[in-house]
Amino acid sequence: MTEQPAVNRLKKVIESEGFQQLTQRLDELLGNPVWWCCQNRDSPIVLIHSHDKRDCGLLSDDPKIREEWHQAVGEAMKESEEDQVGLMTVSPPGHVQVVVPVLCGSDLQGFVGISHLPVYEQRRLPPLLSLMVEHLRQIAERVRSEEDLDGVRRLWNEVVSTLDLGSLLERILEEILAVMDSSKGALFLTDPDKRLAPRKSFGIETPSESSAGLPLASAPYENKMKTWDHPARPLSEGDPLRDVFLNMVGQDLGKMEVWGVPLMHVGHLYGLVLCLRKKDRKLSNHLQTSLETLALGSSIAIRNALEFESMRQKSVALSTVHSVYRLMSSTRVASDLLHRMANLTLQVLNAKKCSIMLADQNGRLHPCVALGLQKGEIGTQSLDPGEGIPGLVADEGVSLRVQKPRDDPRFSLDPPDYYLSESYLSVPLFEEDVVGVITVSERMGSPNHFTVGDREVLNTLAEQAVIALMNIQYFEKQERIALKTMGTFENLFETGDPDKEGRSQKLASLMSGIAESIRIDEHTRQNFQMAAFLHSLGTLGTGVGENGEPLSASEESTKRVAMGIRMARRMDLPDNVIPIIRDQLEHFDGSGGPRGLRGDEIPLGARLLSLAEAYLGHIHPLNGSPGITMEEALARLDEDSGNRFDPNLVEAIKAYVRKGPEAED
Repeated sequence: MTEQPAVNRLKKVIESEGFQQLTQRLDELLGNPVWWCCQNRDSPIVLIHSHDKRDCGLLSDDPKIREEWHQAVGEAMKESEEDQVGLMTVSPPGHVQVVVPVLCGSDLQGFVGISHLPVYEQRRLPPLLSLMVEHLRQIAERVRSEEDLDGVRRLWNEVVSTLDLGSLLERILEEILAVMDSSKGALFLTDPDKRLAPRKSFGIETPSESSAGLPLASAPYENKMKTWDHPARPLSEGDPLRDVFLNMVGQDLGKMEVWGVPLMHVGHLYGLVLCLRKKDRKLSNHLQTSLETLALGSSIAIRNALEFESMRQKSVALSTVHSVYRLMSSTRVASDLLHRMANLTLQVLNAKKCSIMLADQNGRLHPCVALGLQKGEIGTQSLDPGEGIPGLVADEGVSLRVQKPRDDPRFSLDPPDYYLSESYLSVPLFEEDVVGVITVSERMGSPNHFTVGDREVLNTLAEQAVIALMNIQYFEKQERIALKTMGTFENLFETGDPDKEGRSQKLASLMSGIAESIRIDEHTRQNFQMAAFLHSLGTLGTGVGENGEPLSASEESTKRVAMGIRMARRMDLPDNVIPIIRDQLEHFDGSGGPRGLRGDEIPLGARLLSLAEAYLGHIHPLNGSPGITMEEALARLDEDSGNRFDPNLVEAIKAYVRKGPEAED
């Protein structure tokens, strides 16, 4: 804040046109005396006009005379300040001088002195003293009015040019403290929950709501301040808000008192500025007018900024819906969706930590996503209904905004490692019942706590998250049904018994088992199984060509791949299934076909299908000949590791079959 100290105002008085006219008139009347000014008794004397009066005590070369002169001036200033009147006193060496206070209302801005007057002027000076006091008061008040008007003009320019609430509150506090001549103050804003919360401060630290002793309801202050007949008043002892402010200031009041400036419009309290001022200082009429104008403009500005913030939050909520829709269209894996949604939540709410927990059939919450959280922190371990913030949200089905949870009686008995942040926001995921909870913590920026608007945004995101999860679960259910149907028919074709496992079922199970052992997600494993079933179905009727003649091994493989792709498209299977079937004949070293892909250019599913099919071909040959043992089959895969097969997958299948049911085959 750029403070306007009294010394600057005294300078403006001295430089004003009214003061220049005053000195010109009195110079003629008093024989060109020495003019000086001073802010207070402890400040240096500043020479205004000397008129070459070298024998004046102020300008004397004799230090003893200068000391006597300053002593006389100091005593005169003390008396003048106490009585707020102009005084005439002796001016060493042997002259008369006048000390006149420069007042703005009842506030002392400084002193003006007229020195080196002849003794005979004593008869002419007394009538002028009261006139000079009033004349200087008028000049000082005019300067102050122009200064305050500039403040109002600056603030209104800010109102027009900015809708950023943080910047606006800082400017409002700056201008109001300037009018109140205060060096310490704070602006409290009425939040959507009708509580007064500190948002900006000057000269003191702005605490969090809990450390400041908040929340304090704004309604009592709104009702009380509607009856105020002045734009600012001191707060009485015992006022809770006064105590909060004094706790922020952290000092004894001494000769100071706490003043309040309400920011009200049409009976609604938008905020309140509290500041320190000296006791028994009253607001002059022109200051009251300036303050009233500032307070009204500030209230309107805050209202507009809050409305803009509300519109911005609604826009964020709407964009969140679109973002979730994009996530739904780009992923069909629940775990992937939840991780993406957690990252989106952190971005939208400007937070550092996010957890998503899903409920089991007994209502117990289990962590699915924990971004930015430390081990043991709330959201990283399973919770019973009612346990911790997420458990309480799930149990009661309501959202929670919590500041300082360790000081909250509801959570004071929770383990200390649960809550490592100061601010939490948690909302339930609803279908028919609560199916989970999203919790964010450690909000960044200003304010450092989650707002009601943040809660609305997170509720919107939670609603869309549930829709996305339900769609994915439905889709996964349909895929499981499709897999079971495909497996049942293939078993029937191969064995004559829908319940007896055939070769295609073995291939699908082998691919899924290897994939799970290397931590491939369920959705991708389902795609692998579909590709395995289509690969096996493609073998039906591919042994002969259109003319009935037998096909070569290469021709048969190509026909089998083409048929598998046609069936996948006809069945409208996921797009990720087709590349698995299409590229199963590629070799890891690039020697395969039909496209000559190499290494990771070949889809993982295609590499795995080629390997699993070769393994089954060794232990269960299609031509009915006896198979070889598991270890012999693995040895042959080793021989082709790095050229035909992916070496990493060769190691994976070796580890899997040696410890799985296939070890008995």
